[in-house]
Amino acid sequence: MLAAAFALQVAGEAGWKAAASWREATLGLTPAAWKAGEYWRLVSFGLIHSTTNLFHLGLVLAAILGPGAALARELGPRLPLAAFVTGQLLGGLCWLGFHRDAGELHFGSTAGAYALLAAYAVRQPDRVFRLLVFFVLPLRFRPRAVLLALLGGEAFFLLIGEVLQRALPFAPAASAHLAGAVAGWLVLRLSRPAPPECPEPVPVRIDAPGPVPELDPRAELDRILDKINQTGLGSLTPAERRTLATARDLLSRR
Repeated sequence: MLAAAFALQVAGEAGWKAAASWREATLGLTPAAWKAGEYWRLVSFGLIHSTTNLFHLGLVLAAILGPGAALARELGPRLPLAAFVTGQLLGGLCWLGFHRDAGELHFGSTAGAYALLAAYAVRQPDRVFRLLVFFVLPLRFRPRAVLLALLGGEAFFLLIGEVLQRALPFAPAASAHLAGAVAGWLVLRLSRPAPPECPEPVPVRIDAPGPVPELDPRAELDRILDKINQTGLGSLTPAERRTLATARDLLSRR
């Protein structure tokens, strides 16, 4: 659905120059529209994305096709859908709490993407993913490490751009992203799914050591005597010396 909406955006902007501004003014989330009672924008703002920054939509699709699809295969489609929708709603409300100027605008489904990533990172925190960057550079990462790194960056942007209101080269939406991650965590915790199945260890069969074959005393003594004749008495090992002494004691008793 997001891909179809994005295709309509591109087609609309190609045929009508004012389509971008009309779309954002009609569907985007703004403090002025919220005060005017246009609460449906809390849903519609997630349907539009930037047509100049493909990373915006790419991040959302990667979260849906990656963590979202993995959660759907394991737990069914309802949980990731609930996490995504809850992340969008909570993210939009949190963004409105930090942005009061009438001219500010927020759109996109990034909060829902953070919700999916957070839910999966809580579900499978240490699962190792392997990615070949540019088909050359191998990269290994764990969902929990990726989530913590992203949340750390978003917390920094929240403080600088939305709390202290310092100038940034992009419109800050860290409040929505962090709220989306919290929503994903809450949905997974409240749903209480069964813990992930761990593969049962394959039993290893350890055979008991067989009996040590007994040596023929006469054959062993003959071998030691042959060794003495060839290399001398000094070449005997302590065990061979004990065997030779035992044989000597037996002969003396007779």
